[in-house]
Amino acid sequence: MNAANNPSAGATSAARGDLDVDRVRQVIEAALAPLPVGDRLDPAVVTTTAQRLVEYARVLLPQAAAAHGTRRSSRGPGLAGHGLTHVRYRLTHADCPDAGTDVDAAHVWCQEMARSCQMLLGLVSDNHMREGSSLPPTEY
Repeated sequence: MNAANNPSAGATSAARGDLDVDRVRQVIEAALAPLPVGDRLDPAVVTTTAQRLVEYARVLLPQAAAAHGTRRSSRGPGLAGHGLTHVRYRLTHADCPDAGTDVDAAHVWCQEMARSCQMLLGLVSDNHMREGSSLPPTEY
């Protein structure tokens, strides 16, 4: 996550409840992309990426929880349920470290949140496919 692959440029505001799924995937991919040898992390980009990932997770979490609730086993929450609990915990108790102070720790936090968003998006997408409706390519 350096200035050259800024995943936050032109991002849709997730606060209003609709997400540009392609944009979410781009931010996830940028957060998980290997850093080229010799490149340095840009604290401003890492901070903005963290903010975007939190916005996306807050919008996706209720949808993913609803999707999981429709398929949940009577044997317990399962792996997806535990993943949802982990994301809830991270959103309320595990803020991103200050990128200005420790950009590497903030970058790792972004990678972990990107994986969480990936899981949430997968649950939501999978549920749309099971219901027989396709997930619109740009917004839902």
